[in-house]
Amino acid sequence: MRKAYQKKRSQRSRISIKEEGVQLTLDPSDLLREMQEGLHQFAVNLGLEVVTLFMAQEIEQLCGKRYGRPEEREATRHGSQPGVITIGGQKMSIDRPRARSSQGKGEVALKTYEMAQRDEAMPNAVLKRMVRGVSCRDYQGVIDLASEGFGVKRSSVSRQFQTASKEKIRELCERTFDQERIAVIFIDGVGFADTTMITALGMTDDGRKRVLGFREGGTENSLVCKALLADLVERGLDSSKPVLFVIDGAKALRKAITEVWGDLAVVQRCRAHKKRNVQAHVPERHWPEVERMLDTAWHQVDHAKALKKLQTLAAYLELVSPDAAGSLREGMEETITVIKLRLDPGLSVHLHTTNPIENLFSVARKTTNRVKRWRDGQMKSRWCAAALLHAENGFRRIKGFRHMPQLIAALDAHVTRLSKQRKSA
Repeated sequence: MRKAYQKKRSQRSRISIKEEGVQLTLDPSDLLREMQEGLHQFAVNLGLEVVTLFMAQEIEQLCGKRYGRPEEREATRHGSQPGVITIGGQKMSIDRPRARSSQGKGEVALKTYEMAQRDEAMPNAVLKRMVRGVSCRDYQGVIDLASEGFGVKRSSVSRQFQTASKEKIRELCERTFDQERIAVIFIDGVGFADTTMITALGMTDDGRKRVLGFREGGTENSLVCKALLADLVERGLDSSKPVLFVIDGAKALRKAITEVWGDLAVVQRCRAHKKRNVQAHVPERHWPEVERMLDTAWHQVDHAKALKKLQTLAAYLELVSPDAAGSLREGMEETITVIKLRLDPGLSVHLHTTNPIENLFSVARKTTNRVKRWRDGQMKSRWCAAALLHAENGFRRIKGFRHMPQLIAALDAHVTRLSKQRKSA
């Protein structure tokens, strides 16, 4: 009885916390609507971006350029510390720069930061207008609305934010990876801004995910795929070490990986893509049984047993649909690569589909789903870069990150074994 009472009490407590959390932000109906529209988070981030830019501008006005003469400075830079500003009635954390008077009068207060701390800064009404009514055709209006609460000139904000968004592209496209060991690379072509973006998402040896880069084009274009991979190598990605590639199964992409990484590429085909490809050829009445047989094979822990069950399914599909059997056999063994590597289930469950990229773009689409007209490729790239970097800020290490050393050891052993087999042959 005591345990049952404690359980009910715990449930009541959790419900109370959730209700209080809703009351602190929006009405339940308003909250649902804002989530559906998808730009609420973008508006908040825009406000944070504006404040960050103008605090940096104010610091430069007070302290001059970093390498200017000390006697010309009104103040000197004094590092930074965590701070809080108000956006839409919510307290948001921000890293605020500090400055000290050159005349020994102590710390100099930043006017931008003080204005952004006011309760009326970036009011909820402005935030809602940004979320509900602003599209790409009123891009200047987005910037102007964001600056209303902070007391800065609209034209100045517009120039600064345009510069910052271009900087997002530079930050993403010029990232270097020579100081990191990227053990896993997910690559998939995802629809974005009425086109397809081939995106590479990396996983480091400690289980952290990083956006590596993107290219406009499809995974069926070998030149685009090879250009993306070659660019990653030029920016420091080590192609002399084995890497597990999780891909959608496009032949052009597979060819490009082999050309750049050679025998050091260990490929895992996305099971979700393979399942959809097979399903497209299977009559509807047979699909439940085919799906069951696929899942049974892919849940095996022994590679030989998994391969045998897939071969049995392919023989069955020959009677049902020869095209489905051909689709399954194409790259069939690469759908069970993670089984062959004998990885811990807590880690391997994250490595057999390209879902991490799909999840990444779901956040990107929420950021841009109200854009009505994409003017050119530069605009698409700018928004895509900003959205992907924003999504990356919410990344967490995968749950099985403690088994990443096991993955790296398995990759090394797999490549060594293949090399010996080819020499003996």
